[in-house]
Amino acid sequence: MRATLLVGISILTITSGVFYSCTKDVAKNPLLAYSDKALFDSCKNATAFTYYKNAPGMIYPGTNGPHGAFKLKFNKIATTSLTDNGKLPVGQQFPNGSMIVKEVQSNGMYALMFKKEGTWLWAEINADGSSAYSVNKDPSVCTSCHAQSGQRDLVVSFNFY
Repeated sequence: MRATLLVGISILTITSGVFYSCTKDVAKNPLLAYSDKALFDSCKNATAFTYYKNAPGMIYPGTNGPHGAFKLKFNKIATTSLTDNGKLPVGQQFPNGSMIVKEVQSNGMYALMFKKEGTWLWAEINADGSSAYSVNKDPSVCTSCHAQSGQRDLVVSFNFY
C-alpha cells in the first residue's frame, strides 16, 4: 500500500512538472538582450572590455565629435578584429556581437555601438542608467556623422587617435 502511494505521488509529480513546463513561457523576449538596460549593464563589466591601444588611463579629447572627452573600449569580440596598432584594418568589418563604448568623462555617460545581424545599434546611456538616446530610435542621427570619410565600419575614432 505504501509503495503504491509513493508511486502514485511520483507519477503525479512528474506529470505536473511536464504539464507546467509545457505551458510556461520558455524564454523571455530575446530582444531584451539588446535593450538599453542590457547594453548599459554590459558597458559596466570591466573584465569584458579592452581599452583602445591597451591604454585604460588614456583620455581622448573628443574635440571631433559631440560626446566630449572619453575613454574608448572594445569588447572581446570587437578586439579580435583589431590590428597590433589597435585599429580595424581599412575595408574590414567588425563581427556580430562587437561592442564599442565611449566612457564620456564629463558626465559618466556611455555612448555605445553594438553590432547585431550586420547592423550597428546605437545608444547613449546616462550614468544613472536612463537613456539619453535609445537603441530603439532612428540611427541616422549617429550614422550621419559616423559615415564620414575615412571611417572604418562606421567607427571614426581611428581617424583622429
